[in-house]
Amino acid sequence: MWQEKIELLKKEKYTAVTQEIQEQTNILVEEKKNATVAIGVSLSFDKTIKEALKKDKAELIKLGELSASLRKNSDFKNVWFHVLTGEGKCFYRSWTDRRGDSVVNNRIDIEEMLKDPKIMTTISIGNYDMTFKVMIPIYDEKNLLGIMEVITHFNSIAKKLVKKGIEPIILADKKYKKQLLYPFTKLFIDDYYVANLNANPEYMDIVEKKTVEHFLTLEKIYNEDKERGNLETLYTVPDIKGNPLGYIILFKPIKEIDMSDIEWMKEEMVYYIVILLILSASIFYYLANRKIISAISSKNRSMKKLNDYLEKALIEEKELQRQQEKERQILFQQSKMAAMGEMIGNIAHQWRQPIAIISMWANNIIADIDMGNIENEQLRKYANSINAQTQHLSQTIDDFRNFFAPNKEKKTFTLKNSIDKTMSLLTASFKTHSIELIENIEEIEITALENELTQGILNIIKNAKDILVTLPRESRKLIFVNVYKQGNRAIIEIKDSGGGIPENIIDKVFEPYFTTKHKSQGTGIGLYMTESIITKHLHGEISVENSEYDYEGKHYKGAVFAISLPINK
Repeated sequence: MWQEKIELLKKEKYTAVTQEIQEQTNILVEEKKNATVAIGVSLSFDKTIKEALKKDKAELIKLGELSASLRKNSDFKNVWFHVLTGEGKCFYRSWTDRRGDSVVNNRIDIEEMLKDPKIMTTISIGNYDMTFKVMIPIYDEKNLLGIMEVITHFNSIAKKLVKKGIEPIILADKKYKKQLLYPFTKLFIDDYYVANLNANPEYMDIVEKKTVEHFLTLEKIYNEDKERGNLETLYTVPDIKGNPLGYIILFKPIKEIDMSDIEWMKEEMVYYIVILLILSASIFYYLANRKIISAISSKNRSMKKLNDYLEKALIEEKELQRQQEKERQILFQQSKMAAMGEMIGNIAHQWRQPIAIISMWANNIIADIDMGNIENEQLRKYANSINAQTQHLSQTIDDFRNFFAPNKEKKTFTLKNSIDKTMSLLTASFKTHSIELIENIEEIEITALENELTQGILNIIKNAKDILVTLPRESRKLIFVNVYKQGNRAIIEIKDSGGGIPENIIDKVFEPYFTTKHKSQGTGIGLYMTESIITKHLHGEISVENSEYDYEGKHYKGAVFAISLPINK
């Protein structure tokens, strides 16, 4: 039993680490996209480029200094610039003197841009490499002068992953092999082009021996390679239509994962087993001696012994109750710390977008200074945007502090406001895992311990999220939060599309340390503590059942948790 528990804890740790690796990879990809967009937007306003297009003088464009500045002050060590005319012809290429050819005939994205000029950002594969591309329309007042295209590599993403202790192998899908006429890295594994220039040969060898197809058909979110001591996972890079364009195979050495909490649990388990053996031996010894004494003692002495035993048993029972309450408080604190850790991860994820925006505007300022195009009005626009994002970051900190403030006093609040604040910190994490949140919340005011209710709801939402992220990529991942009034009680329903809980064990989900696949191999503390919070601290009720339902023309099945709370007027 204990060994099984340790294995479950280890699997939960590996799942959490793998999810973090996936999120970090996705964040780096999005940050690179945003940064590439920032460069393109800045150049689309450049007066020199506009003047060159108007006068049909490509020689006026001098982007060499900008490339040098980017190499020195940013992660863009390799960046290419492409300027096209309003008719889709090449006007300027930073990597070659060849100009004047019609690009629109060979590229669908250019054709779409000319039909509907707007910012377009894609990951694509050309003759040279697998790259990020951003296209920005260049206007002279309302007239389309041309298109600014910026092209960047995946190398900076690979380097950042390596700094985080993650070894990536970035691959272009094999269907693009013939298209890569002049491959930048010249590296291939079977028919898959390796896009990161400094790919680790040791991990390339692993992919080659296991074959790429092995990684593309992983059934779980991660694979444990015990022989080589690695966790393996796959991140899919989509094309403009959402189909697989490339893949990032990610390796994390298991020896670099912090397993101290599981080692601590092992020591605690050994301690409790020893205590249990001592108690068992003591009880056996006591009963054996009691039998002998009963045979040779008088009736009065037997009664005295019985009275002494009952008094001792009463004291022991009180001590046991005190110890159980202490252990319950420890479990409560563990659950709260787990919820806090989950929320910190969500907040860090939530911060990535504002930080990327701040970085984008800062890069714009640097680029404008380097090119001598800085104007007070433009600086004011940049400063206002940076200030707005920092205010958003500050508000996120305040919300987090309010959630976990050690306040044990009841207060009056609306369930809608409380739940909305909670969900706002989960938005970025839901977006990363393609989880849709559907809310239908009535304005209901209650008087209760708001922070305790928040923790209980977070535990249920975390369980739903953990099962949804394990579903196949094509599955629709849904979480519904419904709040309504029923008599003098408020009802909170949380429903998912994760497939439900097996009927033969659904009655056990609130037991301490009970775990199911529905909770993504969790420890079982979360729902146990949620039930304790709702019933003992908030004087409410909680139940769970499976539900089959239809949503937007499709049929789903999932677990439904219902919380009933008294409304104090």
